[in-house]
Amino acid sequence: MVDSTNVNSNRHRGAFVLKAIAASDEVSRILKANPNGHVHSVFTTSFNLAFGGHLVHVGALGNGLAPFGIGLEQAGAHLLTTLLAVDLEAVWDEESMSVLFPKGITLSLGDAKWTDHKIQPFIYNRTTLEDNFMFLANRLLQDDWNTGLAETTEEKKRIIQYIVDPTSSIDEIPVLDKLNDLKNLVMHHELDEKKVFDYWIGRGLGLTPSGDDVITGICAVLSSLEGTDQTFLRKLKPYLNEYGQKRTTYVALEYLLYATENEFHSHLLQLCYVLDKPRGADFLKALEEMKEIGHTSGADTVVGMLLGMKAAVIHKKER
Repeated sequence: MVDSTNVNSNRHRGAFVLKAIAASDEVSRILKANPNGHVHSVFTTSFNLAFGGHLVHVGALGNGLAPFGIGLEQAGAHLLTTLLAVDLEAVWDEESMSVLFPKGITLSLGDAKWTDHKIQPFIYNRTTLEDNFMFLANRLLQDDWNTGLAETTEEKKRIIQYIVDPTSSIDEIPVLDKLNDLKNLVMHHELDEKKVFDYWIGRGLGLTPSGDDVITGICAVLSSLEGTDQTFLRKLKPYLNEYGQKRTTYVALEYLLYATENEFHSHLLQLCYVLDKPRGADFLKALEEMKEIGHTSGADTVVGMLLGMKAAVIHKKER
């Protein structure tokens, strides 16, 4: 929403104000602890701010909300991307509940709905979970789901086939051997976790490489399903703290660090909460919203979710 009225501070009289619709609880903590920041990066319809080493993502709420995100109407988000530039100063003004930019540009959080992105683990229905596991696997095989892990349709088919049936052949496609290592790490087998993470973290193109999205999907499942072994998350966090900045993008690292704290993008949260529910409108809507995340991020994250479900729950039943 664009508003030409002043913010509640005489120091910023005549400010050009855009109002946020929603914001993550984490954003409030970041801004209060680190009021002085700058524009970190600008994209076509969204941008990132940096405050005290933490990112704050600002974009259209219709695209979902990051665990460190602020959501605006589509038009407002696009307008801000045209007005801002990298390294531009950004200051949090507690009195007006606003992020202030030069030339009177103001992003007001005064009317924003504050959202909690920390997933709450739930006791799941195993039968429904397994049924939805197969549904998700079959949906990924459709042509409109693109994964960055595969270069061809046949490779994508083999990847999904392996996740559904880990006893299938892993010959000829190197990534299947690496998926096997990742599954075994989730199952808490004794492996060199640094070697496994070195392969996956930062693997692929984009702001959130495919390997990072797969890891995020695994973390989401382990965080969601009551009673799953959390060793994988406990190993991931120190690895990210020590090697993350050297291995992947700033944005991807931020998502991964939040994932180790059980905090996720709103679209991923919605899909997690229906994993063991009968497939009604909520399930299908959550799945479609996941597909819309990035070019391959949604599909890559679902691949990770499937791997997590197989390793942490379904495989245990099969043994």
